[in-house]
Amino acid sequence: MFPDREHVWWIVGAGERVRHAITVRPGARPAGDPVRTLCEATIKLPHETWPATREPSSRKITERCPVCEQRVSEQLDADVDLVITTWDS
Repeated sequence: MFPDREHVWWIVGAGERVRHAITVRPGARPAGDPVRTLCEATIKLPHETWPATREPSSRKITERCPVCEQRVSEQLDADVDLVITTWDS
């Protein structure tokens, strides 16, 4: 579930209203690609906000999936070096 480089991104999938945790770097895959979350849901990577000077609407979304939160918390207990990033596009 967690790659060699322990990093988790909190991301709002396209059309979603809650943040989920993923281990795939969001910019590594094209927008619209489906990715699995830590709670085993599938979300689509969002498209970039355009123009780039505009604030992403996902920035206002702070609610997190409780199952993803539990899995991140468990991993953080096991690995204090886990990097956690909130990602908005």
